[in-house]
Amino acid sequence: MSKTTDCLTDADMYLCMLFQTPVEVWFDGELEDSGTLIEAYSDDVIKVGGVYYLRKLCLIKKIA
Repeated sequence: MSKTTDCLTDADMYLCMLFQTPVEVWFDGELEDSGTLIEAYSDDVIKVGGVYYLRKLCLIKKIA
């Protein structure tokens, strides 16, 4: 079982992109995507695995 850590700040997102750390995307309490990389992010959206998510509606977790 893998351990996860919430990515809440821009610094967290940047480090995941820089070190190509796989993440999980949780939307409305359900796992949407797992093991993919953050491709881009802004204040409003995050692109993970070719899909855009609104940052305020999802939770990104770094897979450690």
